[in-house]
This record gives sequence, structure tokens and C-alpha cells, in this order.
Amino acid sequence: MTQRLRPGIAEPVFLMFSRQQIETGDIGEPLEFLRGLTADPREALDYCGRISLMVDGYNDDPREIFEISEVRAFLKGLDAQWPYWFFFLSQADDSIKLLESCLCDTIEVIPGVASIDLDQMERALARHFGAMNRLCEALNVPEKQIAEMSEGIASLIQNASVERIVGDDYQ
Repeated sequence: MTQRLRPGIAEPVFLMFSRQQIETGDIGEPLEFLRGLTADPREALDYCGRISLMVDGYNDDPREIFEISEVRAFLKGLDAQWPYWFFFLSQADDSIKLLESCLCDTIEVIPGVASIDLDQMERALARHFGAMNRLCEALNVPEKQIAEMSEGIASLIQNASVERIVGDDYQ
């Protein structure tokens, strides 16, 4: 049986941010690449759902990526200039969770479990869904595809959330 894989799995595109870029706040190169995607309809459609975010240079840092203030500031600066993440980010990895956890106040409550400011998360989600919808409209993306992207993102976020922790169990 042949299985058709999503482009984010079969043909990923890695958008890597170096420690030097992050520490100097140099968003120029990634911003130029991202703006190029939204400037060309063919490029936009070709890269839809394929981009995976990577942060390089912090492998030996014991902190979670969202705990590194320089990474948070870098992604916030990039996000302020370009909000179309949900159209382009892969749903096959943690790129969306990485982005949102860095844009919102996030703390690790126990190893592997983070708490995100829900008001900030709601605003970030509204901004990113709004940008995705505007881009989809401009590109004449079929409603069915928009619904699939939106449902996938909502599922990722829902599956990553826990309502509360009781003992060693997540609920």
C-alpha cells in the first residue's frame, strides 16, 4: 500500500536560527526568506506546511528553549514583522508549540510539562489564525484545505495541553 505523506514529513524545509543570530537579534536573513514566501504565490503554496523551526547553538544549555530570553526576544521580533506561521509551519513536529511557547509567558512546572499564559496564547492564536486566513484568501486556497490546516493546528495545541496534574497523572 502506498501512503501519501504530508509535505512537512516527505519534504521538510528547515528554518534554522543560529545562536549568533539570536544573541545579536539579527532577524534580517530569516525575515527576508519568510517575506519572499509570502511575496510569491507559487512559493507560498509550495512551502505550505513544510517549514520546521530549529534553534541551533543551545544544545548544551539545560534550559528549555522557551526559557532562554534571547530566543524568546528573537522569535517575538520575527513574529512582529511576519505573522503567517500557521500557513507554513509543519504540523509533523513541535515547531508550532516551540513558537507559541516562546511568544507567550511560559514556565516549566515539572520536567516535560509547561504552563503557558492563556490570555497571551489566545491573542497569539487569534493573530496567527487571522494571518493564515488572510493569506489563504489571497491565494484562493480551497475551504476544505483551510479547515484541515486549522483543525490540525487546533489538535496539536489541544493534544499538548493538560488541564491539571494530579500526582503523577496529567488530566
